[in-house]
Amino acid sequence: MAVLVQILSRYAPAIYAICAIAALYLLRVAILARRERRQAAFSLERETATNRTHGALRWALLLIAIMGATYFVSNYLTTAVEPIIAEADPTPTPVFLISTPTPTPEATPTVTETPTITPTPRPRATPRPVVTEPPPETPTPQAPVVVAANCPDARAVIIEPGANQQINGPVQVVGTAQTGSFQYYKIEFKPAGASGDFSFYARRDNPVVNGPLGTWDPSGLPAGAYQLRLVTVDATGNFGQCTVTVNVGG
Repeated sequence: MAVLVQILSRYAPAIYAICAIAALYLLRVAILARRERRQAAFSLERETATNRTHGALRWALLLIAIMGATYFVSNYLTTAVEPIIAEADPTPTPVFLISTPTPTPEATPTVTETPTITPTPRPRATPRPVVTEPPPETPTPQAPVVVAANCPDARAVIIEPGANQQINGPVQVVGTAQTGSFQYYKIEFKPAGASGDFSFYARRDNPVVNGPLGTWDPSGLPAGAYQLRLVTVDATGNFGQCTVTVNVGG
């Protein structure tokens, strides 16, 4: 127990730093959830955003408890267990050096050297030439192939940009967004493979057929792969969607 208290006291600054980073992340999650709740058109979306806000608050309370426990251990329990740690340390045993008598050098016998016969060196064989193979050619990296997005739902279709397309600035999203009892469509994005919900980008209240849906500007985003999603919503709450992966910057 005393050793555990000493370890927590030693790494208390690192624990505070980790809790602070986690608190900043939870604050960002709560702000995004609150923004999505204000923009949500249906009760299910508002309920999902509210649940995310409550979850962030619960984690924040847990971080406060961890930081409080670390502060208590490093400032109060450490002083209480110092005598226990001092008693547990063994007292070093002094080592006494014993002088060793120096041995008397013995007389070295004289050895008569016998003349050495020098052998005649044999002629060395001529080495065969070694054929050096040229280094293998380094394959030239090829750019990813741009293909049309896979959109099986006719209510939401993205024509441009295509899958794996390289984007270095604002790009116009072209496609179709229409459905019976049409209400609105929206464009969302997030880093490919990242957990969590998509980030809201644009919303329109009129249907579009094979035309411009909006302009997506990835300026300020880190380079990498991103998922771009088109969602259409009708008056009954049903929706269609299409997602395409693109590469930003790099």
